[in-house]
Amino acid sequence: MRTPKPAPKNAKNVIFFISDDLRPEMLEAYGQNNMITPNFDALAQSSTVFKRAYCQQAICGPTRNSFLSGRRPQRTKAWNFIDHFREAGIGANWTSFPGYFLQNGYTVLGGGKTYHPNLPPDNDGGKSWSTGEGVPGYVSHGDTGGCTSDYFEHGAKSSVCPDNKADLNDYTDYANLQGMLDGLRYASEVQRNSTEPKPFFLNYGVHRPHLPFRFPASFGGRNVWDAYGPTEGIALPKHQRAPKDMPGIAFTYEMDGQTQVCVFGECHPIPGPFPNTTTDSPNSTDTDGDAGGCPFCGPSLPPNITRLMRKGYYAAVTWVDYCVGQMMAELDRLNHTSDTVIALVGDHGWQLGEHNIWGKHTNFELGTHVPLIIRGAGQTDPVTTDVLVESVDIYPTVARLAGLPFPEDVDGEDLTPLWSDPSPQQPLKQYAFSEYPRCAPLDAPWSDTTSCVHTPRVNFSFMGYSVRSDTWRCVLWMHWNGELLQGDFTKEPAAVELYEHSGVNGLNSFNPNMGQQQPTDFDATENINVAAAHPDVIKKMLAVAKEQWGGSV
Repeated sequence: MRTPKPAPKNAKNVIFFISDDLRPEMLEAYGQNNMITPNFDALAQSSTVFKRAYCQQAICGPTRNSFLSGRRPQRTKAWNFIDHFREAGIGANWTSFPGYFLQNGYTVLGGGKTYHPNLPPDNDGGKSWSTGEGVPGYVSHGDTGGCTSDYFEHGAKSSVCPDNKADLNDYTDYANLQGMLDGLRYASEVQRNSTEPKPFFLNYGVHRPHLPFRFPASFGGRNVWDAYGPTEGIALPKHQRAPKDMPGIAFTYEMDGQTQVCVFGECHPIPGPFPNTTTDSPNSTDTDGDAGGCPFCGPSLPPNITRLMRKGYYAAVTWVDYCVGQMMAELDRLNHTSDTVIALVGDHGWQLGEHNIWGKHTNFELGTHVPLIIRGAGQTDPVTTDVLVESVDIYPTVARLAGLPFPEDVDGEDLTPLWSDPSPQQPLKQYAFSEYPRCAPLDAPWSDTTSCVHTPRVNFSFMGYSVRSDTWRCVLWMHWNGELLQGDFTKEPAAVELYEHSGVNGLNSFNPNMGQQQPTDFDATENINVAAAHPDVIKKMLAVAKEQWGGSV
């Protein structure tokens, strides 16, 4: 750890919010009205909203290792819940995102789920956070309390847990919030009593809406569970089946390690895999033809279970919105709103029954597409951009907005030019890159028994490399070279996916003639694998992937 240098004279404060499993589904930012998110909406109205932001891997530990180190997974070598970037020979001496502000004279405090637990160990200890006498420690209250609710009988299994009886302090995000509020007051006082510039960087990681969807039914003066109305009014996904002609390895058959979906004591197996069928599943709302060629297009969950799960997710997001709003209100009370950069990101996406998938662990649009909202210090006007950006860009962008030099040896881009010119006519990058390992045969989906979550990286079977352009997503499933820890581009891809992202309504594609204020349609795309019909696109994407991921093998 280098000796910190004094902060620049006019350096800005930073608050960085990370939410687990958060989809880009807010109203003002992403044109969706399914969720109640007044604080996210207010933030978006004075921020830059990135409509097409993508994470580098759709699972907690690796994605956080990536954007909190500023390096892609191919450099962190962290693809599961075993490894982290601080390992010897990888990034033991790298400067992390919060660590960069620590080196530049900031008070740096954190709490909640920032890094995934123990990845790196001890939340990266003194390398990422301020230490010393009187300095608040890292705030970390575990996610305890189980899934209890007065909406169902005690002891019943459920992933949805609204509760009218529990004290707010029983919820990990609220307990961490209190610590973060104390930290904000501490950092503000240090700044005001210092004779030298002493800006602060605070990182609040919120656990929800990660499973279980546990939240207080009532907070902020209303019963939020009831505010979402009757469960029968919650919309079902339009496409409750896997994409046609999708290779089996692309599918996810589990829900964060669970093999059942249980709500209020009613349990059902995770959808798929099922025998091939040429008809829609009984509960599907699909209307665009049969599911021929797809071995994972079996019956979806019963409609009442799907609706309850979606309602539970939405209400959990409203709880996150409330916690973030409390931090924003205190920032305002302390008169720091105009001198603070605020960034909000989801660590990865989440599928709520679209494609018959419940979770992430894929390279699909809904697994990799994340909300990203950044407000510059003093920014009052909203900016919206459809330019492709990535989570790995957050570190250098926030550093520049705060008045610091571009950090050394990071993989991300400085996105600050988009504040003055958000149009995609001259994009900062042509592609967004994501990846996901598989330890299953090609014809088997990712499941609780075939995942790579606890498999040594040398023993992976395949790596799915995703290349997202304006109009396409191509996923190339490459044979894995365990010795070099990278895909083997001397061999043909074991399987290929290609999904078209043009000519549809929604942020899943950019249409320059439709303007930038478009809603995100979570069901619009990636329902048919068209790889066989576009060999020229596959050839081009393979060349791009080979250049990006080191095709010298």
